[in-house]
Amino acid sequence: MIRRVRAGERYLQRVDPVLAGLISRHGPCSLMQSPKPHFHTLVWAIINQQLSIKAAQSIERRLLTHLRTEIVEPRHFLRVRDQSLRKCGLSAAKIRYIREAGRQVRCGELDLDTLETVDDTTAAERLMQLPGVGPWTADMLLMFSLGHLDVLPVGDLALRKSIRLHHGMPEDSGAEALRAVAEPWRPYRSVASWYFWAAVD
Repeated sequence: MIRRVRAGERYLQRVDPVLAGLISRHGPCSLMQSPKPHFHTLVWAIINQQLSIKAAQSIERRLLTHLRTEIVEPRHFLRVRDQSLRKCGLSAAKIRYIREAGRQVRCGELDLDTLETVDDTTAAERLMQLPGVGPWTADMLLMFSLGHLDVLPVGDLALRKSIRLHHGMPEDSGAEALRAVAEPWRPYRSVASWYFWAAVD
């Protein structure tokens, strides 16, 4: 996987001068360098929905401390009470989403490992059958855990802002305009996205 990411960097340097500059400035892409297990990443993505990075990190820290673990697994949500999860900062809706995802994984209704080998659309569609999982959440799992290297999460506000800024696009540029700019980045749009995020961190 790391070799594929390095190949992606070289490819992006050739096809986009803007990305060539960002790659030179920010160094090697760390995408998929130390991926967390798929279920843990799914929980992380659900926690991060519609929250600032700082707020989401705080909730994640409290959750891991309460569960006494560094990696969240489906079994952790068998006995823990909703009240305890709410004290960690999780909303009632997100508690439902995480519990249902855990149930499906435990029961074998959802095999996250199989999503590594199917195409992006198939993997995203299966994930979006879970309650509370939309395109952004599915994209995060595909990019940061499942190893899909051609994902462009246009639902991410920071990514949209960064692409528009660095490519001199109007502030009201929509998803289609962003996809058009990103077309030359195929099949490494996940790697490109990582660099545009790095540019605004």
